[in-house]
Amino acid sequence: MDMLDAELRSSTLRLVAEIAEVDRTTIQGSDRLREDLGMDSLSSLELLSSLGEKLRIDFEIEDAMDIRTVDDACAFVERQSRVARA
Repeated sequence: MDMLDAELRSSTLRLVAEIAEVDRTTIQGSDRLREDLGMDSLSSLELLSSLGEKLRIDFEIEDAMDIRTVDDACAFVERQSRVARA
């Protein structure tokens, strides 16, 4: 993982913690956004919107439909960032 990916992961984890209203230090990569962190469809959309805005990433909502876990969200952000840099 390069430095940019580490920064993206950290930013993504902060946003997940903020939106799910949980302590950042308790979040695990395998945590499921809905089942473990209690996010509903509205908070999931808020997460995607915040990720796009704060990390300056453009993506289609349909591209994010497979995000189920914290690790999924981090990997998605890293992929979208690479596309944006290309």
